Amino acid sequence: MAAPVARSATLAVTLAAALFAGTPAQAGCHGAECYRYVATPPVFDTVSEQVLVRPPRTVYRSTPPVFDTVSERVLVAPGGRVWQTRRGPYGELEGCWIDTPPQYAVRQRRVMVQPPQSIPETIPPEYATVSRRVLVQPARAGWVPAGPRGPGYGPGYGVGSIPDALGITGASSADIGVGLGFSRGSVYDGY
Repeated sequence: MAAPVARSATLAVTLAAALFAGTPAQAGCHGAECYRYVATPPVFDTVSEQVLVRPPRTVYRSTPPVFDTVSERVLVAPGGRVWQTRRGPYGELEGCWIDTPPQYAVRQRRVMVQPPQSIPETIPPEYATVSRRVLVQPARAGWVPAGPRGPGYGPGYGVGSIPDALGITGASSADIGVGLGFSRGSVYDGY
């Protein structure tokens, strides 16, 4: 009777060693049955945008008045007829009408050609380019099918999951399990 107990103990040790030792493929994990925990860091990008530094504004520029010197002919004495008397060659008094022409003079004066003005001048707005860091994709973590892959997280060979093997696109084996009622899903569904 010692033999069956020894066989059972040996069988239990062998099964435990097979389950807990070695790689997942050696432990019976094949294709879509094995998962690995993958964490991806957040992805950031630099976005440049133009921001308004100073809005457009209007300032008023004053111009002084413009003067010019003008020459004009002005009447100094009007002409006319004047009675003029004088003594003749023998001492007698003689009188006659004399026509006098008008007398003109040229005078210069300063005149305002253009009054002072306040001219509006619009200064255009000023912009500056500002770069800032934005989150493109947040950090993610979850379980993905391990599959027979090489080093890293790149695609391997063979069928990656049960939906891939059945030709169902856009589904994961977790989706199939939820659809069949085997589980209620995971917070990492859709990873």
